[in-house]
Amino acid sequence: MVLTGGDSLRRCLEALQSQMPAEKLEIIVPHTANLEGTDAFRSQFPRVRFLQAPGKASYAALRTTGVRAAGGRIVAITEDQCIPPAHWCANVLTAHHSPHAAVGGPVEKYQPDTALGWAIYLREFTNYIPPVEEGTSPFLTDCNVSYKRAALEAIRSVWADVFHEPNVHAALRQRGETLWLSPALVTLQQRTMPLGVALRERYNFGRLYGSLRVASVPLWKRMLLILASPILPLLFLGRVVLTVLRKGRYVAACLRAFPYLALFSLAWAWGEFVGYLTRRAAAVLDTER
Repeated sequence: MVLTGGDSLRRCLEALQSQMPAEKLEIIVPHTANLEGTDAFRSQFPRVRFLQAPGKASYAALRTTGVRAAGGRIVAITEDQCIPPAHWCANVLTAHHSPHAAVGGPVEKYQPDTALGWAIYLREFTNYIPPVEEGTSPFLTDCNVSYKRAALEAIRSVWADVFHEPNVHAALRQRGETLWLSPALVTLQQRTMPLGVALRERYNFGRLYGSLRVASVPLWKRMLLILASPILPLLFLGRVVLTVLRKGRYVAACLRAFPYLALFSLAWAWGEFVGYLTRRAAAVLDTER
């Protein structure tokens, strides 16, 4: 579980803790020292394991902390911006009766929300707006994904230090494993953050994505990506708008959120360009906890 803390974490833990008996459900919250109210959380949620990671830790490093500590044969990952509905945990277990190494689901919007909140949702979860078709998928969101422990152990070297879900999923596919998208695993999302923080996060994630994408590609391909970077904002915006129109959902919310979506697209594109150029993520991530 990745943290913003406060009411979001409390809401998420309440949703999870009510779903299954304690002997069947292990809830782990990796965090750093900056998580406020840790003692109060421990008192309110005695069944939950709060694991403090040393120093600063990125989202990806916190995921590794949680996955390492998990003891179950099925490992599910979410973030505290999500509100897992009733039976989400049971549905995860049912989904893994199949042979698929990773199973994820769509992300529905918790309403009402502000224009900025809608922009955060639409920018991050365009590919997971319900309805989705059940079947194999090249990607799954790290807010709503679960894995067979044995499949993760087979590629442990990929996530031993940081759990970047694109790298994990690529490694699973290379082994011939299947990523499966299931409509039954829908979760709800709501996230509140200042615009400045949201823009820095988009830049940082864009830069991280760009640096990972060119980490091992030949120079000619890297140069093509750098030269194509100016069209990225239009591609991002177009993808969101076309998906909303195709699904016939959230059209009015998309119009309200459009100015913020444009800013997010510019911030991510700039970050991705810098990642291509430098092959390095930001030295200090605002996404660190």
